[in-house]
Amino acid sequence: MWTAILGLIPSIISAAVSAWNKSKDVSISALTATGAVAAAQVQAMALWIGHPLSPPSIMCYAVAIWFCKAVAIDNVLCPSLDWECSTPALKGGTAELAWIVTSGMFFSGIASILRRGQ
Repeated sequence: MWTAILGLIPSIISAAVSAWNKSKDVSISALTATGAVAAAQVQAMALWIGHPLSPPSIMCYAVAIWFCKAVAIDNVLCPSLDWECSTPALKGGTAELAWIVTSGMFFSGIASILRRGQ
C-alpha cells in the first residue's frame, strides 16, 4: 500500500510542475496580448487626434451647440422676439465632462499656438 502511494508522488509532482509551467506561459501570453492592445489603443488615438469625427471633437461640438443655445439664442434671439427661452444648467457628470472637453480643447489650442511661435 505504501509503495503504491509513494509511486504516485512523482507523477503528482510532475503534473503540478507541468501545470505551473503552463500557467506561467498563459500569464506571459496574457501580458503580451495586453501590451499589444495598449499599443493598438495608442495608435488609434494618434489617428483620431485632429480628425473632425473623433470622440473628443464630437464632444466639443456638443458643448459648442449647448453653449450657443444657452448664450446666443436665450440671451439674444429670444428677448428680441419676446419668446420665453431658458436652457437648464449642466449638472453632475455632464457638467464635468463639458469642463474636461472645453479645457482640453482650449489648452490644446494654446499649445499649438505656442508651438507655432517657436
